[in-house]
Amino acid sequence: MVLKVKPKFFGPIFVLFDGSETLQFAYGDPSEASPNPPVNSPVDTMIASLGSCIVRSIEWVADQRNVALLPFAVKLVGHKAPELPGRVEKVEITILGTLVEDEALTPRIVKQAKSICTVSNSLNCEISLTVESALAI
Repeated sequence: MVLKVKPKFFGPIFVLFDGSETLQFAYGDPSEASPNPPVNSPVDTMIASLGSCIVRSIEWVADQRNVALLPFAVKLVGHKAPELPGRVEKVEITILGTLVEDEALTPRIVKQAKSICTVSNSLNCEISLTVESALAI
C-alpha cells in the first residue's frame, strides 16, 4: 500500500542577477529581495541554492563565450512527491529576462549552464528549465 500525502509546493524562490557580485533572493515577491536566501524551510533554502548555482553557472558560461550578461532573474518552484518518503520530486526553474543581447545564444548558454551546475547534478529529482524572455517578475 502506497501512502499518499497532500500536494505541496515550495517557493516560488527568486534569485536576481543585476551584474554585481551579490545575488539577491526573494521568497514569493521579487520586489522584497535581499542578499540572504530564504530560510522559511530547509527545502526553500535548498531551492535557493539551486537557483544561485544556476545563476553562477550562467555567469561562467557567458564569461567563457565572452558575452556580457544582462540583468535577469531565476524563479524556482519545488514540488513535493505525492507519496512517502517525503522528498522533492521536481523543481521547475524559469529564467526570466533576456540573458544576452544575441538571444540566439540563450538556449546554448542555458543548456551548458544546467549541465555544469553542481547543485542540480547532485539532486535526485527532476529539474526542468525554461526561459521566458520578457522579464515577468
